[in-house]
Amino acid sequence: MRNKMNHVGHAGTFLVLLISMVSAIGCAGGGTQSAGGSPAPSPTPTPVPSSATLSATPSSLGFGSQVLNTPATQTVKITNIGTVVVAITQDTIAGSGFSVGITTPINLNPAQSVNVPVVFNPAAAGVVNGSLVLMSNGTTVLSVPLAGTGLTPLAHSVDIAWDASTSATLQGYNVYRSTVSGGPYNKISPTVAASTLLFTDSTPVSGKQYFYVVTSMDTSGVESAASAQVAVTIPVP
Repeated sequence: MRNKMNHVGHAGTFLVLLISMVSAIGCAGGGTQSAGGSPAPSPTPTPVPSSATLSATPSSLGFGSQVLNTPATQTVKITNIGTVVVAITQDTIAGSGFSVGITTPINLNPAQSVNVPVVFNPAAAGVVNGSLVLMSNGTTVLSVPLAGTGLTPLAHSVDIAWDASTSATLQGYNVYRSTVSGGPYNKISPTVAASTLLFTDSTPVSGKQYFYVVTSMDTSGVESAASAQVAVTIPVP
């Protein structure tokens, strides 16, 4: 079976020819009572030294357009550019679909940095603005703006076509797909009739890349080697 393929895409269809979440942490407790019955004063938070300064690189994170329920991760580098140790005691993230991979408390010495991964996984279409806020003993020491847009995926399809086999005992063809170049491949078609030289894959996902191969099957159930692989990248959305 000859295996030469190309593809033409239009309007979300490809032709392959021939193989809030506003987190808030608060405390609700009253002060303790003194022996005389009057409330004892609440402890005063340790003030953040004026020389405690954090910077973010980049200063904001823009995730652009992401297909719904498809997570994207970016990393922001937090650096202590001050002259004293900064205790990051709390992190708060705002904006539907944003989450952060950091565990507090964290102490940063002067000139020390930490990489903080931020994930945007939109569950609804539309623009989302949020923020990552780092606090030290109740005082905000850094706020990083976040932005992204959730996109509803469009339906896509990939048409795979191939040359006819010259085998006298041909039964039909099988179409396989993988998300990894070179496989392993999963069969996505029934055994296509010998007279049919086209199969449509109607299940691609926006933004992903797929790799296709075709095999032939004879009447004894013996399958040929796979054709040359063809790669197709599905557009977003």
